[in-house]
Amino acid sequence: MSKKTPIIAAVIDIGSSELRLHIAQAAAQPLFADNMPSGLPVRLEASNGSGIQLEAVSYLESLSFPLSLGRDTFHAGKMSFDKIDTACEVIKNFLHVAKGYGVRPQNVRTIASTAMREAANLDYILDQIKIKTGVNVHVMDDLEEKTYICKLLTHYAEDSLKKSAVIVYIGTGSIGVNLFVDGKMPRTWNIRVGSLRMSELFGDLQEYTREFYRLMEEYLAGYTYKLRQELPKGIHHFIVSGQEIDAIANLTTGVVPPLETPLFEIPRNNFQALYDRIKRQTTDRIASTNYLDADKAESLLPAACIYQNLLDCTAADVITASRMLPCDAILFEMLYPKRFAAINKRFEKGTVLSARELAKRHNANIPHSELVRDFAIMIFDKIRKLHGLGNRDEILLTVAAYLHDIGESVNTLDHHKISYGLVRRSDIVGLTQSEQEIVALICRYHSATPDLDASCYTILPPETKVRVSKLAAMLRLADSIDRSHTQKSNNIDVKLSENSLLITITADKNLALEQWAFAEKGRFFEEVFGIKASLRVRKV
Repeated sequence: MSKKTPIIAAVIDIGSSELRLHIAQAAAQPLFADNMPSGLPVRLEASNGSGIQLEAVSYLESLSFPLSLGRDTFHAGKMSFDKIDTACEVIKNFLHVAKGYGVRPQNVRTIASTAMREAANLDYILDQIKIKTGVNVHVMDDLEEKTYICKLLTHYAEDSLKKSAVIVYIGTGSIGVNLFVDGKMPRTWNIRVGSLRMSELFGDLQEYTREFYRLMEEYLAGYTYKLRQELPKGIHHFIVSGQEIDAIANLTTGVVPPLETPLFEIPRNNFQALYDRIKRQTTDRIASTNYLDADKAESLLPAACIYQNLLDCTAADVITASRMLPCDAILFEMLYPKRFAAINKRFEKGTVLSARELAKRHNANIPHSELVRDFAIMIFDKIRKLHGLGNRDEILLTVAAYLHDIGESVNTLDHHKISYGLVRRSDIVGLTQSEQEIVALICRYHSATPDLDASCYTILPPETKVRVSKLAAMLRLADSIDRSHTQKSNNIDVKLSENSLLITITADKNLALEQWAFAEKGRFFEEVFGIKASLRVRKV
């Protein structure tokens, strides 16, 4: 019997300072802690004498082409078409290389992040790339980009690391920080400042003062002061990824590990010695003394400043680092879809926990939120054939159930609108920006009759409007059954017939308020699903 040919996959990553091509396949042999490349300490959990078995990604080709797209976006707000023409030629060459390795077109993904995402002429750029290369570019939103890398880092990190750690992804335009406590992920922060963005903001001032680094430190502190206040003291581990990690690893240890190495260690003292050495140097000086090209030298000091700022929030003796970027996480997903689905499942627990912690910080009535969550999920499960939504929508409904009343911490009047604004501006583990907007809208429409003419709703794609309305309709019913917020009963039965939804609640208390609220909120359910929802009370 012939062996199954392994899938070969490729990812083209249109970054802020370079275009990358990674081609890889699932390794013939699994990865073990004792057969990793030497030179740097490797962090993998050892469950026995030979180490723990992990899925291995074998990189067949890794190419890059320097192109400063981010400089255009951060300076002018737009990308120049001259550079996009160059990018298209590079993409076509990358596609040719991938074809030479036997990569099928359906196994090639092209992604873009900060520089393209923030360009005012994004739609025109994507159209030109499609016309000139045939490629559809998936522009990752800020939260999606950080979630991808965090998923992969948490997969490879041993359990002992996740007992007390922050996991950081330092991008060119923003930073993602995730907190781990006892293996759980209750908090995340998205900070809109990155290495290239800082370089573009302050680069011209570097020639005028040797204390340039202080300007960056003070600027950065203005973004991270809240993070410092909210992180617990004495965090033991600092896990980090970012495109400058290659240069930092080389300059601190003399070794740049291969991409196949998931995690490696950089001693804290070595890193701090590097920062002290370069913080008063100009970009030209950093480039000449460390044998770096100009683009890498330009972002090294801002990146090191960010590393130092966040490292100071922990008590870690070493930096646990990774060369993996979001494109590597996407490769892993393509090569190991079942394993990545399991990672997603674990991550969803972090999403729900994060929502619950956010509700607690806003002094929400948690018993009410959890009862509404239970009722909403029961309704969701019973009408699956009616709503046609997926498991991800169930997570979004759960998150909205926890957060629908957080606006009451500001003002009970129009609290649904305040909840909408708070959810949009909060950081919730594992949600993309589009998902966060959906949750915010569900919260907005849980109370007052949905205003379908509101700009926040009308700008949505048609399929997202329907998705929001279905989930909001279910949450409205669930919320009405505990309208008094006193949990009069948690005993309900849900039955779906051909033309009606019957919810029966058993209690020994007066439920007149809940019956009134159900009648009011049930109208929207009928408008969305075309069937009438009825509430029957059974007295104990």
